Amino acid sequence: MSSRFGVPSLLFSVALVAPCCAQESGPGEQPAVALSDDPTTTPSDFVRFVAAGEGGHLDTAVTTYRKGDVEVVLYGAVHIADEACYELLNDRFTSHDALLYELVAPPDHRPEKEREVGMNPLTLLQMGLRNSLGLTFQLDVIDYQATNFVHADMTPEEFRESMAERGESLLSIMWGMMVQGMKVQREKMAEADAGAAPEIDLVKAFQSGEGRHTLRLTFAAQLEELETLAAGGGKEGGSTLLEGRNQKCLEVLRQQIAQGRKNLGIYYGAAHLPDMEQHLVDDLGFAKVGHEWIVAWDCAPRPDPKFDRALIRQRRQCKKDMAVLAEAMRDYRREVDPDHVATVAEIAAAQKDGKPRYTGPLQDPWGNDYVIEKRKFGSRWQLRSLGQDGERVTDDDIRVQEPRLGGLKWF
Repeated sequence: MSSRFGVPSLLFSVALVAPCCAQESGPGEQPAVALSDDPTTTPSDFVRFVAAGEGGHLDTAVTTYRKGDVEVVLYGAVHIADEACYELLNDRFTSHDALLYELVAPPDHRPEKEREVGMNPLTLLQMGLRNSLGLTFQLDVIDYQATNFVHADMTPEEFRESMAERGESLLSIMWGMMVQGMKVQREKMAEADAGAAPEIDLVKAFQSGEGRHTLRLTFAAQLEELETLAAGGGKEGGSTLLEGRNQKCLEVLRQQIAQGRKNLGIYYGAAHLPDMEQHLVDDLGFAKVGHEWIVAWDCAPRPDPKFDRALIRQRRQCKKDMAVLAEAMRDYRREVDPDHVATVAEIAAAQKDGKPRYTGPLQDPWGNDYVIEKRKFGSRWQLRSLGQDGERVTDDDIRVQEPRLGGLKWF
């Protein structure tokens, strides 16, 4: 089966940004403006796809604004991403007095990692994409139990009332995005030679073990366009999903500033941020002072590991061994020396109540010594296997952090 970028992939891409990032397109669209990732220039670019060889990466922005002694950082979110992206954000979030988060839910509702997954069709589609693309769902990794997290979104009642007042529905908004997306694609294909448009043979890709990479690359390239569509125009007065919820978030921001918070973060879908930036700058008097990118999806070419069963078994065993070692590593740091980055051999040689702290293997299944290291952000240590290639900081590395709320995470 061959497929050009079209309705099916657009639908999947909608699932990656909805329900938190959509906006109805239609009459009254604004002309395109140049988006910037310059540290001081607005309007800012909040999501981008960077092609690199046969792969690339989808990035989201971390953008900083300042007014006097108050600093606000906007974090662009996509709801499915690499686990490494969410772990990095978890660490960054700890630096804020308050981290305002989006979620249409009762006041101060905090999603738990171990939670029931509803049968909402959109949720099921997102779960399917998570598995197909080898990515992770935002709610499964972000630590919403952190004490500095502040709910900054509508309640379900407020959401329904606002949509009723505007004559909106989720279906109409998503449909509007799809129609607008198809329109843009037709225009692009008309400008180029439609017959020369690249085709993707998904059956062949999956048979060769490259299906996951092909899908990830396809959707990543398209997601940048979808975010731009979601933020680039809309009905007069804006939509509940975007402007309405942004206003609620900014209301909470004002409250936090009034309570004396000086260092604040806002974690919202990337399509929300152009409108939010405009209000921060034009209405609240903030100035943009910084802009950086973090990788949300690493789209470097890699074969699907399910085609190497022996390798899967090795990696699974490695993760189990590292889970045990990570607990011993954590206890050693807390009980013996909080500053010294020990070797695995030192931890194995240390005693607790007359027994070794760790009795497992000192090397991974490929004969490489496990490496204990500090991380750039956060206070927890990290354990690393060099993976099957034996080289440090490559795609096959396995990393395990010290356990905390919700248990151990590896990627």
